[in-house]
Amino acid sequence: MAGPDRRLVQTAVIGSAASGLGIVLPQEADELRRLRRRHPTYTYWCGTQLGGCGSKLSDRLCADKVCHFAHAPNASCRRRANGVNSADHLFIKQGLARWARGSGVDARAVLRDLGSGPGDAVDFRVRGSRQRVRFQFRRLTHPEWCSAGEELERDAASLDWVFGPGSVHPETVAEMYGRFGHVLRFRFGTEGVTRRIRIRAEEASGSTDWVPLDACAMTPEGLRVPGAERRRRTSRPAVAPPTAPDGTAPARAPVAPGAQASLAPGRGSSADASGRRPAAGAARRPGPGAGPLVRKVQRLVAELNVLAAPAEAGLRTKAERLDSEAAAWAVRYGRLTSADFWSGRATKVAAQGESLAGRLEKLAQDLG
Repeated sequence: MAGPDRRLVQTAVIGSAASGLGIVLPQEADELRRLRRRHPTYTYWCGTQLGGCGSKLSDRLCADKVCHFAHAPNASCRRRANGVNSADHLFIKQGLARWARGSGVDARAVLRDLGSGPGDAVDFRVRGSRQRVRFQFRRLTHPEWCSAGEELERDAASLDWVFGPGSVHPETVAEMYGRFGHVLRFRFGTEGVTRRIRIRAEEASGSTDWVPLDACAMTPEGLRVPGAERRRRTSRPAVAPPTAPDGTAPARAPVAPGAQASLAPGRGSSADASGRRPAAGAARRPGPGAGPLVRKVQRLVAELNVLAAPAEAGLRTKAERLDSEAAAWAVRYGRLTSADFWSGRATKVAAQGESLAGRLEKLAQDLG
């Protein structure tokens, strides 16, 4: 870059370019002065584990704007994320290491680059028991999640997914509800120069409280979050058509034009209006058989989550709630039958979808 560095780089690593010890620079001048007095030998770097250039950073003490890190003049850096949450993958790796030591668990946390940087995901793996927890930072489409899950499950006795803000697709939420009864989510809060993770379990009808990692436990069934009851399955259920006593497939109720019997495998029928069962995976993805209202809501959710990812915490929380509400609504809409449409019972559910679409659009406008 030419001239002075005008980006507000808020995170760095301590000690060397390859360090995994993240730090959030205090934004207030007095707090930065205290940090300098406490740790006069600290050196700060645009770390490679942040997706940075590896060069040394200076801490800029400012009275008229927030304090921040800065590159040397004329430095060239293509680091994609500079905000307060840009080192969260390092903080969770550090937190998992402390948690495992305190719990007596022999485990290791590893950063995963899924195509956009080293902070796309963090895998926590318990040695010996083949238990795995995936903390997902980068947003995945539903087909991407299905593919990643199949790969992770090949050598895992149990697999838990914990999704960060904006990282989970509504179809994935619907499938998680069907398989486990809830979706695990995480978020971070800034505490001094570090960030602390909190986790909760979300269901269609409500959620548990946000709790620190120390309140959770690794059990023989996987990650346990206080207050969450889970239907444990370690692999994706196979969907097979039921058969009548004589071995023939029973007749199916017709599906309304433009409606889909279910967006979540294992919850209702996944056959199309002609009675044909789609190929594996097709029932989980919106296609020509999905109603236009379902596709509209899913499109709006996808757009909103992209806009919400860099937003402040309050707006990200609103986006998460709408994401969960959209997934639950899509399941209800997918269960409607042709009889519901003919009798008018589907009108209320459709109206809920239109209202949801309106709120999604409004929040997207606020974020835009």
